[in-house]
Amino acid sequence: MRVLFATWAEPGHLFSLVPLAWACRAAGHEVRLAAPPSCMASAARAGLTGVPVGRDVAVEQIRSRADLAPWRRPGRWPEGWASRPGLLDDAQHAVLRALADKQFTVADAMADDLLALARRWRPDVVVHDALCFAGTVAAAALGVPAYGHGWGTATIMRVENHELGARPLPGYPRLFERRGVRPRSGPTAWFDPFPPALRLPDPAPRPRLDMRYVPYNGPGDVARWVLEERARPRVCITAGVSGHKVRPGALPPLLTQTADALAGRGLEVVLAISADQARTLTAAPEKARVAVGLPMSELLPTCAAVVHHGGSGTGLTAAASGTPQLVLPQIPVTAEIGERLHRHGAGLILPPELQSDPTAVSEAVEALVDDPRHARAAARLRTDMLRMPSPADRVTALEQASL
Repeated sequence: MRVLFATWAEPGHLFSLVPLAWACRAAGHEVRLAAPPSCMASAARAGLTGVPVGRDVAVEQIRSRADLAPWRRPGRWPEGWASRPGLLDDAQHAVLRALADKQFTVADAMADDLLALARRWRPDVVVHDALCFAGTVAAAALGVPAYGHGWGTATIMRVENHELGARPLPGYPRLFERRGVRPRSGPTAWFDPFPPALRLPDPAPRPRLDMRYVPYNGPGDVARWVLEERARPRVCITAGVSGHKVRPGALPPLLTQTADALAGRGLEVVLAISADQARTLTAAPEKARVAVGLPMSELLPTCAAVVHHGGSGTGLTAAASGTPQLVLPQIPVTAEIGERLHRHGAGLILPPELQSDPTAVSEAVEALVDDPRHARAAARLRTDMLRMPSPADRVTALEQASL
């Protein structure tokens, strides 16, 4: 079987595909990953055969669109808005339409090359990340199944439709029609790595295949101190890596201030950052350790808590590690992740007005560390995730679909 994986961005979207791509290769199938040129280095580091398609427009689209500014500001939309879009006001619906327009532009930039690759290589099935609409176009042109691959939350997985529902916005069928392809309403089914306890109801139900989240955070060396016994509870602070591509510049001073504040309260604090973020770190924390390029899947199992922005990669890696989480959401979709963790008991979420206060953040972390209920809830969440079918188990679904 030939499996063509497709994505439009890295690291978060590409990284989520890696475990299933590995599983397909381990089962003896041929695998290729199609993505814009900027993703090729990450694909190679993951041991995948990458094929560059189209051009890189995603980051430029996000930075340049004034109508996406409300999405990038810290703030809270109505809780549960993703499954009840009627809660949103006109300005918020305008943001969703802008997100859709951005994704249509991204898909248009890679669809022709992706379609040419598909026609040459003739895959039996296409697996694409949830927002890579070009993947559905290529599968429709060849008449093969397409499987969407979630990357943590269903919040904007139907952004191509009016109010996240079932009726497509004009730009979606246009992607097919420009290439002489009959439009499809979406993938054959979806691989969903989100555990049921945290899952959002879908406003437009679709076939869903549960699949265990297997963390892949990129390659890296594990320092000896990570594995040594700890005299104090360890807390990780991270801002993720995806946001740095969209908003380049120095790390927020809050991170180093919070790291020092927590270290002053008797905790072992690790500020986990990427190599790009390290180059912009103007003032390192005085009392905390800085870890550069350390995979979160190796660090978080040793931590009593993690403070992060609410990204799905960090959030699901922490959930798979059984680590309680404090979420400081930067965009509405990450607020949804934080709210679900808070409701489950495996984490806490701070409102925007408290996120810039190191004292408030420190007190919330102490609550996570000191109250065993959070650790127990995080452990239950990890157990629930381990019960889900693994990527290796789900290769069978692709094999059956390709027959």
